[in-house]
Amino acid sequence: MADPRITRFSAGALATGLLLVTLLGAAASQQEQTEISVPSGQALSLYEKRVVAPENKILYLGFLAEALGGEYGVTFDRASIDMDTVCEEFGIPLAGELIGDGYRIDEIVVRLMERPIDYGAVDETAAQFLNAYDISGGTCEWF
Repeated sequence: MADPRITRFSAGALATGLLLVTLLGAAASQQEQTEISVPSGQALSLYEKRVVAPENKILYLGFLAEALGGEYGVTFDRASIDMDTVCEEFGIPLAGELIGDGYRIDEIVVRLMERPIDYGAVDETAAQFLNAYDISGGTCEWF
């Protein structure tokens, strides 16, 4: 089983993992100010949400997490617990709404990034973490 935790992305890895996209309505970029409380106490705000094509089974959630950057930023261990919380408290309910609308969401991908990086874009200088979850059992389980 591959480790789903990634701290820095290479251009190829990110492009492969984030290749095809279907917008979930309008992207939730800066217009939507959804903030999530997480165990680390860092401020998270929703930057982008998408259902990934072609099969529309993956819900992608990108959050700004400015506390990731810098020498004293939030570590992966702390951020990972935050991503678990985001998946359970925000991702699962949103996936439930989408399933009610006819989508078949089996996975949630949560990405925390220190500064805005659009879906599919690469910024190797930005601190960012990513976790992928299987939600087919109704809870968030790491792949």
